[in-house]
Amino acid sequence: ASELIKRVTSTDEATRMPPLKGKHKPLTASQIELLKRWIASGAEYSSHWAFKAPVRASVPDVDAARFRVRNEIDRFVAAKLVEHGLTQSPEADKVTLLRRLQLDLIGLPPTIEEIDAFLADASPDAYEKQVERLLKSPHYGERWGRHWLDAARYADSDGFEKDKSRQVAFYRDYVINALNRDLPYNQFVIEQLAGDLLPQPTQDQIVATGFLRNSMLNEEGGVDPEQFRMDAMFDRMDAVGKTFLGLTIQCAQCHTHKYDPITHEEYYRLFAFLNNDHEAQRVVYSVEEQAKIADLRREMAAIESGLQQTPDWREKMSAWEASVQQGQPEWIPLQLENAGDNGQRYIDMGDHSILAQGYAPTKYSTSLRGTTNLTGITAFKLELLNDPNLPCNGPGRSFMGTCALTEIGVQTEAVGAPDTPKETVKFVKATADYSNPERDLEPNFYDKTDKKRVTGSVEYAIDGKDETAWGIDQGPGRRNQPRNAVFAVEKSFGYEGGTVLHISLKQMHGGWNSDDNMNNNLGRFRLSVTTASIIEADSVPKHLREILSLPRDKRSPEQVAAVFSHWRTTVPEWKDANDKIESLWQQWPRGSTTLTLMARDDPRDTRMLIRGDFLKPDTPVTPGVPAFLHPLSVE
Repeated sequence: ASELIKRVTSTDEATRMPPLKGKHKPLTASQIELLKRWIASGAEYSSHWAFKAPVRASVPDVDAARFRVRNEIDRFVAAKLVEHGLTQSPEADKVTLLRRLQLDLIGLPPTIEEIDAFLADASPDAYEKQVERLLKSPHYGERWGRHWLDAARYADSDGFEKDKSRQVAFYRDYVINALNRDLPYNQFVIEQLAGDLLPQPTQDQIVATGFLRNSMLNEEGGVDPEQFRMDAMFDRMDAVGKTFLGLTIQCAQCHTHKYDPITHEEYYRLFAFLNNDHEAQRVVYSVEEQAKIADLRREMAAIESGLQQTPDWREKMSAWEASVQQGQPEWIPLQLENAGDNGQRYIDMGDHSILAQGYAPTKYSTSLRGTTNLTGITAFKLELLNDPNLPCNGPGRSFMGTCALTEIGVQTEAVGAPDTPKETVKFVKATADYSNPERDLEPNFYDKTDKKRVTGSVEYAIDGKDETAWGIDQGPGRRNQPRNAVFAVEKSFGYEGGTVLHISLKQMHGGWNSDDNMNNNLGRFRLSVTTASIIEADSVPKHLREILSLPRDKRSPEQVAAVFSHWRTTVPEWKDANDKIESLWQQWPRGSTTLTLMARDDPRDTRMLIRGDFLKPDTPVTPGVPAFLHPLSVE
């Protein structure tokens, strides 16, 4: 019943091996007979070692008089010695034994004091006590974590030509600490593959997803973001196969291999589990910083609790709510397209917003083009939006997720009249929901010139100077928030047959070296226009407006607290309390960043790729595991 013999003896041209047609030389009768004898001799099929469930081996019975036997492992060693006609080596002296033990468990030789303590311990469990001591050592996780970090492709730089430093030490420490606290292996795996999906995940569980982010990172100017994302996906699949399945699976990304345990379709069904994530960069805090944050939150809560002892605060907040929900102008978002070519790639996000990805130049002018049929346009609104694909959730592309807008410019022309001179729109007023106080740029944005550059008021974005910019950095703990600015024009405009808008967003407040992520660019943004007569930036953040749209009895305690925290800043009588809270915010730890994954709200469509080419998507697939594994439940 051998498939091999069937193929080499078949008369059917479709199944005969080697094929009957072409230059293939057929097997001789003696060669076929040799194959038959080989199979008849009893060759046994054995499944891949990684797919077999562990089975407890029976402990060999050995002569205790001939061998020193202290545990079951000694019996297995002794049995092999007997099998090979060998005798047991002399017992190592205590110094040698301790040295071997320490080098094995923590990678460090014993100190003189540790040797002396072991030599002085004559108890029968002296060795076992040394084992326990070393397993409790923080160096144990450092020694053995190296092996996992190798499998996880851990590195402190991005690779490729730029090879800039990356901040992933928190993932390294997660692995070390997991070993030191003896985290169960199943939980260790779950956290690294899906830590962000656990109920109320801890910082450690989110950091653990860095396992899937340890791919090389290419930020050269010509990189296609989607092609690079797919390359990173293939790398993750390779790591998952080797690390968790004990199997190389790269071949299946192109096609099915006969007798391989995973097919082309199964590869992409497994791929689908990982194809639904944002490549996020998250702010993380050390244990000491987390304790500091907890203290600051308690102090802020105590101050707010004191303010809520004011008898009529609820009535006043209700009146404020009513006032801010009146007279909101209608904004018409623009559908924009990139009209420049300076390295950055712009992705249409489907809601009239644009996400900048790929190479990030440090000094940059975004050129955009859009069309509108409105006449009587009085203002532009620029929304800076969060996005999990940006550093620290954005809204900017700097290493902190911030950005600075040096200048906004707009020129217009009538639709269908590209040869007519363009009209320049003059801005006369700029307002924003937040501008940081005027300050010099951080050292990271130094550009090797003597020019003094500052960020501050949104008015800087229309002052015509490259040295000034609208800044949105509210400091640690609050810097990564969406922002909006409104730019009012001197004279309303708009051609009857439609207007082509040529928009420039100048970003000249980056550093000198894009290789070190010194950019200060916009990350995700949306532009809109209005014909309203009275226009200012909305002082109420969008997420709060969503809360205010809910009936009061439908708001959660967290939502009520968020509204109160914003409203209290508008109450003049509470200036002293607000100043105290602001001073606490100034003490917020800066933290660090680390690479993580975060599940998308809208699942991607996953398809099999013909020969692994992302430009050749084929049959759609749903998430699933290879057939050699036990099936997953529907849930």
